[in-house]
Amino acid sequence: MVDDLDAASVAAVAHLVVTSHADGHTCWRCTPEGCSEVPWARHVLDLADNDRRALERLVATW
Repeated sequence: MVDDLDAASVAAVAHLVVTSHADGHTCWRCTPEGCSEVPWARHVLDLADNDRRALERLVATW
């Protein structure tokens, strides 16, 4: 468990993942079929926008 991880930081990283991939950049997890991180990041952003408490609970489990 990481003590200094918070929902806002996770949402910020998720935003970077989604926007950088949308701009055509790849990461070390990308494959020719796509990137497994993008759906995760979109889910995090959805929680950040629609259910911040659920995101906070999720991050607290890490």
